[in-house]
Amino acid sequence: MKVEHFLEKNEVREITIFKKLVLNNGILSYIDMLDHLSISKASLENDLDSITSRVADFDTQIKISYDGQAIELEMSDEMSLQHIYRFYLSQSIKMEIINFLFKHHEFSITKLTQKLAISESSLFRKIKELNSYLKEFGLKIRNGQLQGEELQIRYFYFQFYYYIEDKSTLITKRSDTQIIQTVDSLEKFLQVTIVPENRERLTLWLIISKSRVSHKSKLYKQLRKQMQPYMKDPLYHRVHVMILRYYSRYSIEVDEEEAMIHFAFLLAFPILTEEDFHEYRLIRDRHAPIASLDTYIAETIIIHFKFRRPPYMLERDMYYHLTHIHTRLYFFKGDIEIYEYEEMLAKEKQIVGKNLVPFARTLLTTSTDKFLTTEVKDNSLIKMELLKYVSLLALISFKMTTVIQIGIDLKMDDLYKETLTELLKQKMRPISGIQIERYQPSKVYDLVLTNEVSIEENQYDEARVYILSEIMSSFDMMTIYKIIQELNT
Repeated sequence: MKVEHFLEKNEVREITIFKKLVLNNGILSYIDMLDHLSISKASLENDLDSITSRVADFDTQIKISYDGQAIELEMSDEMSLQHIYRFYLSQSIKMEIINFLFKHHEFSITKLTQKLAISESSLFRKIKELNSYLKEFGLKIRNGQLQGEELQIRYFYFQFYYYIEDKSTLITKRSDTQIIQTVDSLEKFLQVTIVPENRERLTLWLIISKSRVSHKSKLYKQLRKQMQPYMKDPLYHRVHVMILRYYSRYSIEVDEEEAMIHFAFLLAFPILTEEDFHEYRLIRDRHAPIASLDTYIAETIIIHFKFRRPPYMLERDMYYHLTHIHTRLYFFKGDIEIYEYEEMLAKEKQIVGKNLVPFARTLLTTSTDKFLTTEVKDNSLIKMELLKYVSLLALISFKMTTVIQIGIDLKMDDLYKETLTELLKQKMRPISGIQIERYQPSKVYDLVLTNEVSIEENQYDEARVYILSEIMSSFDMMTIYKIIQELNT
């Protein structure tokens, strides 16, 4: 599911116009915009007129101008593309339907059409569209209710309010004394530290859970199967005792599955700190599905990078992130793509190089095979977890990369030498993992760049020496980059 799925087609085009302008320094020709949107000039004019009408509410914070040749965007320092997305989403009927469902649990067609001021046919069409997107979550709006596994319903609402709707508004309105006490009780009972950002996630989850806990006819069929290997898990046992005790204070009867739901959430999202998670990892069952996969994937990564053993703290960090990835793949279906998948993947490739992306895909295939997860085309959860694997591999690469010491020793007149040395340093500065400077005989280097073969044997000791063919040529730069990669492995 994408954020744009809550908007109408014309609204998506308008958002795309804003985005394209932001990516092109605020100005773009009509021809380029028409090519990007694949629409007629008349349609573009209509979209621009609509945008002008909408942004009138923003006074001087947003200004868009167009003259038939070019389109120009100006925004104040306080505005961003995120504000524009939020503005469009605030007018979405599909958003109102989800909000109504969360608040009331069910609806009648008559009541909801009156609430939204739309016809029955329009409402049925919106619900049909929403159901096509909810399918990947295993959910469906039917008979005036959101139907599916209870864990999936809460998970969807969590994703919806955390990433699409304004979570701060919901937290402000519904974070009462009971919710605050629940967070504090969970922190004390589990003997963990919940930092502010994680506390916000947990608060939102508990608000959603409080809204759903008394709902009748909850479905737990899949959850019961998934939890079988975890019935003796030490963390689950603590959560189970805490949940039953807590709700008994308020004379609320809850199913055993209520504890299962909270256990899955605690492991799937960054709620525990890395330190607290490490304490749990030491006592969890290593043969349980998620822990077993964590170990296998971690060993696969270590072998791939040809590490004898990663540093202790890096290994802890790796397991922390792997458990989040694998818990989501194990317990949940669907996701909300808050980032453009292809754009993010392209950016990741720039960071980690092309070779690590296929490796990340191999890791994902291994994980989905292990959990018997069907890789459906356009499955957002699978796509987002692939990006997380790539990000984890990038993180490991950065932390394990040794800083390559490079000395520049040009043989020429001093003026040219100083100027060209500085230019070469500027050219190579974007390459990560290097320390580059003018060559100093008293220092030890991994790589020395020079323009002449030295007549002194072993002048540069054990350093690798590269003779520049043409200073700053693309050929030389490409070769130097390859040498740096070799020195890093």
